[in-house]
Amino acid sequence: MFNENNICVSYASDDNYAAFMGISMLSLFESNKLAEGITVFILDYGISAENVKKLEKIAEDYGRKLIFCPVEKYISALDLNMGPRKISIVSYARLFLASIIPEEYDRVIYLDCDTIINGDMLPMWRAPLDDNIVAGVQDTVDRFFLNAVGLPEDTRYVNAGILLLNLKVWREEDMQSKFLDYIKEKGGNVPHHDQGVINHVSGGRRLILPLKFNVTANIFSFSEKVIRRMHDIRGEYYSQAEIDEARQSPTVLHFTAGILGRPWQGGCRHPKRELYEKALKMSPWSDKKPEPNNEKLSVKVSAFVCEHISPHLFAEIYRLTNFVLHKM
Repeated sequence: MFNENNICVSYASDDNYAAFMGISMLSLFESNKLAEGITVFILDYGISAENVKKLEKIAEDYGRKLIFCPVEKYISALDLNMGPRKISIVSYARLFLASIIPEEYDRVIYLDCDTIINGDMLPMWRAPLDDNIVAGVQDTVDRFFLNAVGLPEDTRYVNAGILLLNLKVWREEDMQSKFLDYIKEKGGNVPHHDQGVINHVSGGRRLILPLKFNVTANIFSFSEKVIRRMHDIRGEYYSQAEIDEARQSPTVLHFTAGILGRPWQGGCRHPKRELYEKALKMSPWSDKKPEPNNEKLSVKVSAFVCEHISPHLFAEIYRLTNFVLHKM
């Protein structure tokens, strides 16, 4: 049953990402003190007892409800062939949310661990889902990946790091089985992993949310025209005015890998890194030191090149590089 004043949220984490998840969750509670209720379901893939206590303390301090849901049995049943592009396998746990979360909840907001919540989440929570399977923010995706997951080139593909999921429809239409069938069809190796699964299976039933609900690194790096050119976006995309608004007043910051770096890594140049640092200082992990920048060499090279040439020229180099790579 949908309660417009009580937000249901889910994260997924193993112990490696537990601190980042906790910092994100603290920012959620801090930015949404006026929400009547917030219940957080943590898809737990081996979080240590020490980190569990810290997470529980955060929820207790803010008077919020926290429920740990072990997901090993779901993940162990997956037949995956993830290829060279590795992610944390716990990311796939979100595909099972309709089974994990009690049926009294008709919807849930899923949040990646590498996020900071900087505003009111009730407008997203109350979005009119109707018959849509998911609601999310349009991602910057090359046409190659749209083709690879069997979607038309003008598809408004959503970033799965922040999603509003229609659990009512997921249960009624057994979306979980459809997700697993598609993974099997792709031999366990779906481009963009669970994100590709969700986009493919949801078809055209995706509600596109305002950009401010998932502001990735690319949004701070490039203009609308450059983003369109880099990724050869042929359909709809956000206007420059929408990009400017999202930069100025982001509700959800998503610290994705990119040329700006991430705020928990040394040398980060992200213009909103202080929001992460603020939440970090308020958290039980306040003594956490910056990590080495372990981004892939290609990302580091891109950052160096982009810093020394115009964004438009960088877009042309990016397009040419992708063309060559995807044709090989």
